[in-house]
Amino acid sequence: KLWYQRRVRGYGKRLDETPAEMALRLFATELHEWNHRYWSEQNKQYLALKEELLDEIESLECEDEIERIMGEFYRTYLLSNKKNFNSYTSQWRGHNLKLLYLSGRAKGSRIVRTVRNTFKRSNRVG
Repeated sequence: KLWYQRRVRGYGKRLDETPAEMALRLFATELHEWNHRYWSEQNKQYLALKEELLDEIESLECEDEIERIMGEFYRTYLLSNKKNFNSYTSQWRGHNLKLLYLSGRAKGSRIVRTVRNTFKRSNRVG
């Protein structure tokens, strides 16, 4: 496995998970998988194109010329994928806003549960 093919581990499930925590866990896991799939595909495409170019220029001996060609290749690659990268970035921002919202809901549900349980215990003792 190459470094960019590393899998992201999911979030662990708590035994006393609230519905809001479950929604957060499921969405976060789905988001990480979506991100992993996107970048795995991008890396695969980039490396294939790069290898193709390297095969074409392997006979060149001038390092300055190789650097110029590789620089042009990278610039062209970024420009040709600009719309795709911008779309990904926009989606990523939206997903992260949803992740923040779900995180707030999950934290709130945990606080409410803790206070509720504390109140119940204090009523049973007295």
